[in-house]
Amino acid sequence: MSASGSEVSVTNSDVVSPGTPGSDVVRASLVEASLRKADMSGAMMRWANLSGADLSEANLRKADISGAVLTGADLHMAIFIRADLRWANLVEANLGSANLTRADMTGSILTGADLRKANLTRAKLGKADLATPPPVDGASSTADDPDVKVTDLSEAMLTRAEMAGANLSYSMLARANLTRTVLTEANLSNAGLAGIVASRAILNGADLSGADLTGANLVRANLVGANLKGANLSSANLSGANLSGADLTGANLTGAIARGAKLPKANMRDVQLSPADLSGADLTGADLTDANISGANLSKATLIRTNLAGVNLLGADLTGADLSQASLFGEPKLLETLSGDKEVESSRPPVIRTPGDAPRQAIAATAAPQEPAKAAPPAPQKDEAADAAQEPVKEPVVKQPPASVPGSDPLAPA
Repeated sequence: MSASGSEVSVTNSDVVSPGTPGSDVVRASLVEASLRKADMSGAMMRWANLSGADLSEANLRKADISGAVLTGADLHMAIFIRADLRWANLVEANLGSANLTRADMTGSILTGADLRKANLTRAKLGKADLATPPPVDGASSTADDPDVKVTDLSEAMLTRAEMAGANLSYSMLARANLTRTVLTEANLSNAGLAGIVASRAILNGADLSGADLTGANLVRANLVGANLKGANLSSANLSGANLSGADLTGANLTGAIARGAKLPKANMRDVQLSPADLSGADLTGADLTDANISGANLSKATLIRTNLAGVNLLGADLTGADLSQASLFGEPKLLETLSGDKEVESSRPPVIRTPGDAPRQAIAATAAPQEPAKAAPPAPQKDEAADAAQEPVKEPVVKQPPASVPGSDPLAPA
């Protein structure tokens, strides 16, 4: 196995002795070979066929395995530190607890692979395919389809990994560590991301539609322009996260914490924010049409030019919030939550009262119910005779005509 460029065939063999570091088995056929605990550090294994091989606990540090076929191979607890696995075929391979620190897996195929608790710190997975086939018709999720092999990265260490453009749709990454991981424009649609730690992760333009992010840590994560339609972000921590221009239509943020989050021009129609903490958040120009914000904390939030038509603000805390030019009135749902009265008095100025704050010009208050006008009580009739007796008699005043008028002087001679 040391001849350069050799065409070695070791099908169904038992290679149990440690290999020679730096061995050259380019394009070798090692189908179902047993290389458990073998020392193959620095080996040249480009385009080798290792499908079904046992490489568990093997030392493949700095090995060149680019383009190799490792489908169904047992690679659990193997060492791939700085190994070259570009464009390798690892479909349904077992990489559980494997050490892939700084490994280059650009463009590799990991569909259905088991990467639970694997260490992929600073690994390069750009354009890698880690997707799980979508559920068949009639199945609500991949878990309901026994024939689907789920790509499992649960509890994997992906700190600072390069995964731009990677395909992880329908895959499982529960409790994985994605701190500072680059996932720009990655496909994470319908992925299981519950409990992940993705603080400061870069997810610009990533597709997270329908993903389960329950309890996820996304503190100061970058999600500019990300697609989060229908995503479950309940109890997630988005404090300081940047979601400028993100699409959160129909997302569930029940109990989420998003203190100081940046959400300008975000699409948040039909979002569930009851209750959620968005204190100090920037929602300038965001669209919250028909959102449920009842009981939410929006104190000191910036809601300039925000569209809040039809929202449920019952019990929301808007203390110190800036609602300049916000569009809040004219929707029956909103008016009902504020006063229970569907009628609107359009002539009245829009006003909303916030806890501990003076009334601010923000939302059309409903007209107070008008009580029917009551007939005035009849005025008591006065006794004219008694009044005349009590009042003093006044001398009649005779007005004299001006002397200049002829005939005005009654004493003048005729």
